Amino acid sequence: MNSGHQMDLVVERATGLANRLEDALHDLTRARARVTHESGLVSVEVDENGGMSGLWITESIAHVDSRELAAMITATAARAAQMVADRRERILASLQAAFTD
Repeated sequence: MNSGHQMDLVVERATGLANRLEDALHDLTRARARVTHESGLVSVEVDENGGMSGLWITESIAHVDSRELAAMITATAARAAQMVADRRERILASLQAAFTD
C-alpha cells in the first residue's frame, strides 16, 4: 500500500470521527425528556443537564395535598432526569466505541 493511499485512509477515518463527535455533541445538547406522572396530574420536562425546564399541573390537582403534589413533582422530575442521563450515557458510549474501533 502506498503512503498516499495510507494518508487518504487516515484522513477519511479522522473526518469520520470528527463527524461522529459533532453529531454526539449535537445530540447531547438536545437531550430532553418529558414525563407525566402516572396520575396524569403532573408533567415535568428536563433539559440536557437534567434540570427542570417545564412543569405542567392539571386543574384537577386542587384535591391533592401539597405534600403529595411535591412528591409527585419530585418523583416525575427524577424519572425525567434519569431518562436524560441514560440517553447521555448511550450517546457517550457510542462515541467512545467509535474512537476505540
